Amino acid sequence: MSLTEAEELELMLLLEAEAAESDIVEWIRANQIVNEKGDPIEFERHRFLLDIYRDESPKLCVMKCSQVGLSTAAILKEFYMAAKRGFNCIHTLPTDDDVRAFVRSKVNPIIERNPAIREKLIGSTDNIYQKQVGESFIFWQGTKGESKGIMITSDLNFHDELDRSDIGKVETYHSRLAHSQFKGEWFFSNPSRPNVGIDVYWQMSDKKRWHVKCPHCGEWQDLNYFVNVCREKKAFICRKCRGVLDDETRMKGEWVAEYPGREWSGYHISQLIAPWITAAEILEQEQTKSQEYFYNFVLGLPVIGGANSVSRTIILQNCTLDMKKKPRFNLLGVDVGKVLHCVQGNEWGITKVFTLPDWEALEKYFRQQGVSLCIVDNAPDTEEAARFVKRHPGRAYRAIYDYDDKRKEAVEFIERGEKSGIVRIHRTRAIDALIETYEKSEVSVFLKPNDPQLVGKQKAGVIEDCLCDHWETLYIIGEDGVDKNLVKKDKMGNVIRTWENAGPDHFAHANVYYEVARQKKLPAANMPEDLPRSVPRSRLSSYTGY
Repeated sequence: MSLTEAEELELMLLLEAEAAESDIVEWIRANQIVNEKGDPIEFERHRFLLDIYRDESPKLCVMKCSQVGLSTAAILKEFYMAAKRGFNCIHTLPTDDDVRAFVRSKVNPIIERNPAIREKLIGSTDNIYQKQVGESFIFWQGTKGESKGIMITSDLNFHDELDRSDIGKVETYHSRLAHSQFKGEWFFSNPSRPNVGIDVYWQMSDKKRWHVKCPHCGEWQDLNYFVNVCREKKAFICRKCRGVLDDETRMKGEWVAEYPGREWSGYHISQLIAPWITAAEILEQEQTKSQEYFYNFVLGLPVIGGANSVSRTIILQNCTLDMKKKPRFNLLGVDVGKVLHCVQGNEWGITKVFTLPDWEALEKYFRQQGVSLCIVDNAPDTEEAARFVKRHPGRAYRAIYDYDDKRKEAVEFIERGEKSGIVRIHRTRAIDALIETYEKSEVSVFLKPNDPQLVGKQKAGVIEDCLCDHWETLYIIGEDGVDKNLVKKDKMGNVIRTWENAGPDHFAHANVYYEVARQKKLPAANMPEDLPRSVPRSRLSSYTGY
């Protein structure tokens, strides 16, 4: 039986209404939703936002650059989840000033410009910090300053600009989800430092990146600034055939997860996937903006600021092939992981940076080389380390890091008793001291500055298994206030200044262990060759710290 024109129209409207109930994008289209400026929400150039709008995963994170439409997406997703899913939502921003500016300049204009929101969704409660949406509520809160103490059950906590927020306060909102079945936690933020804020959740996520297909060779690829931007052409290019990728190509991509099936749904957005931003504009920003700004707000990537990190320059400035004094000791520092990362040298400096596959190989190397003193990482293979040290008393020690500020010396060798064969090392002070030793050129590196042991193959954007790259992953937290809610604290709540890592750091710690061995032997190395036997060398070789 055929339908009349009126019945067909009624059916079409019914199907559209049903679609709008289950799909936020259809809801936006059906109600002709506009942004705070009155511009229609379009997905032609913002195609990469479609999946993010539709993603209702309880655990969701977006590590993003700036100016790509995520603020509007966040507002509309919250309205939709409150109205269509019946969720109470909490939206946090760094400060109360941010809340007032955000609600007045973005949230309120969106409400006023959209009758579908203003007339159908907003209830009697409507102020800067709280709005009724259908039968549910959305609360906006700053994380810094006095808390207003919302005593409600939340179904969805949305944390905006996490890396600029009080992380400790943000964590307290998790308790508001206790009685919710959904227990949603969404994080949208520009990153700051590695392993801080949004990057923590990104690392736990399935890591979806926007992949595009080269129109010339058919290669699918995610866009990488160091690979896909040609400085000479000032254009986006294919990583395989080097053909130019036009705006249409960047627009017609798709999200591909690196780790499908993980609990956290994660997206990374950089300005490289925004078709309205040219390669020339991105290149100009690299030249005119600070490193932190370029990485955080253009590439949407975390980065370590130069003032709080270690530069390879301090290591390479000590490179020399001229060993002026004959060495007496063969020293070895070993960091333990999937393989053993080793830094070898003598009392005057480093001679070799390398890896060994396992403990058996270390035992063989130790004997063949006639190592005078070896400091080996106690973790994670504590039993293997203990057996190794037991076989070589006085020539091998297990290194245990601590933050014991009460101990006068940075390093304490335990020579007797049940814990003999252990060396306790104050992690922060030992790393500080070695950096200072490099800066003052008090230790040599007997390798060429371009030796792969030091600098690898120098691949752009890649952390290689070499000494300098591992040192450059370290950065300090706890002294500038930026990470005051992320640092380690002692029992009294005092901040412990620490060196954290943004990637592999094994050779850096092997270097620390080697330096501990070097400092222990250095006094004896500086003694004259014809020293009378009556002088006890042991008194001169105890390591009393930096």
